[in-house]
Amino acid sequence: MTIGLRIAIVAYEQALPSALYGLGEVFYAVERFRERNESVRSLEWRYLLVGQDDRMSSLPCWQADERVDVVILPPCSAGQTPVCPPDWLVAWLHQQHQQGAVLASACGGACVLARSGLLDGRIVTTHWLLEETFRQQFPNVRLNLDAVVIEEADLITAGGIMAWLDLAMRIVWRYYGAILVAQLSKYLLWDSGEREQRYYRRFQPPKQHGDGAILKLQQWLEVHFQTTCPLSQLAEQAAMSPRTLQRRFLAATQLTISSYVQHLRLEKARELLETTVLPVEQITWQIGYDDRASFNKLFKTQIGLSPKAYRQRFSGASSVGRT
Repeated sequence: MTIGLRIAIVAYEQALPSALYGLGEVFYAVERFRERNESVRSLEWRYLLVGQDDRMSSLPCWQADERVDVVILPPCSAGQTPVCPPDWLVAWLHQQHQQGAVLASACGGACVLARSGLLDGRIVTTHWLLEETFRQQFPNVRLNLDAVVIEEADLITAGGIMAWLDLAMRIVWRYYGAILVAQLSKYLLWDSGEREQRYYRRFQPPKQHGDGAILKLQQWLEVHFQTTCPLSQLAEQAAMSPRTLQRRFLAATQLTISSYVQHLRLEKARELLETTVLPVEQITWQIGYDDRASFNKLFKTQIGLSPKAYRQRFSGASSVGRT
């Protein structure tokens, strides 16, 4: 007899309700498709309740002493980050992992796993907006915010708020294969095409560093990013030596000045590609570059798409005036 797959969806206090219910719907659909082939292992999914939640009380739940094969930490609701998990949940996560369970998270759910210590030294992804907070709170975790999903033998992490669906489909692919994923994709109208989180990630310059002189320079660069300005001139404007400016700027922003300006220019390029029909050559010139070929190469390296492909994917203006 084929041993069934047991999945626990952790319903912690700040978990996104649509993800909690949506994950259940995906796994319910898997079981329906699976019933057509009795040789395929069954799937049993339930919730693990953390705290009192009347909305979940009538749904199938695991007891804390039951063993599962996959543990899922869903994303948290918009604008929230999970509080420190209770001691019993941390102990339960460690126990399940030691017994061979695969740990999985989407978006802010990675914070719950990180607070348990189970992500130390591991390469994971989470939502790009959580980067600064995550790096401060969990310095021993290695972030890769370019990827939508990162999968290892015993750990699967997904990035964005809606990436819980990508996470669920990756779990289905691992245990049930590509054919069932293809069936589910058609049923759910889910695009199974590969994509990366860096397509969507926006530059969020750190400004809470407490260095007033560097903050003032950041504000100046945001207005004059298209102007090539010598380091000596920037240092004079900041009233410090070039060497001191470089050191303090790097300490405050974790970027060199040239990298910072590059990020500002690419952000402006993305904005113009999304909102205008300006030729790429003109955008290249407007943001401070002279050579389109070099700009195209830089854009593709940093964003993961060529300017043309980016515009086709994200522009609301690319079809203006066309039939």
